Amino acid sequence: MLWLAVVLPELPLQVLLRAAPADTLLALKSEAPARILAASPAALAAGVRRGQGVAAALAVAPGLHVRFRSQAQEEACLAEAAGWAGRFTSRIRLAPPDALLLEISSSLRLFGGVRQLEAELLALFSEAGLQAHLASAPTALAARWFACCGRRPHTDWQQSLDALPLEVLAHGAH
Repeated sequence: MLWLAVVLPELPLQVLLRAAPADTLLALKSEAPARILAASPAALAAGVRRGQGVAAALAVAPGLHVRFRSQAQEEACLAEAAGWAGRFTSRIRLAPPDALLLEISSSLRLFGGVRQLEAELLALFSEAGLQAHLASAPTALAARWFACCGRRPHTDWQQSLDALPLEVLAHGAH
């Protein structure tokens, strides 16, 4: 078996930005205390920073739109992405809150190998306005961990796991 993880690290923000103009000043905030969780590229360029208080963010970017996350939109987007991934394999598992896991061993010859399949998936997600990190491994969880870290395993994938930071354990534990 070979699993390919597709992790969408900016999904909470990107579901709101997909149809928005590039210069949209948008930030996501936490409940309490009200802090910035993520910000659009335009908001970051205007001086908004992750962890900043909402009042301070509004002071540096007066036109900033501040919203809460929309988990319903995130789940719908993930389900939509699973539909797109169906072009490449029928073995797809949703891995909320931000990932898809694809079993791709039977699709490799058809798509010209792992790298070509990854390139096609990246292009598909990019066209949809979503940033994706991809990685493959013999187990779904290992693939997800590599993708979360933006790393590719070496020939000895188990040894490559040792080099991952401990924080990766929080990804995929549910």
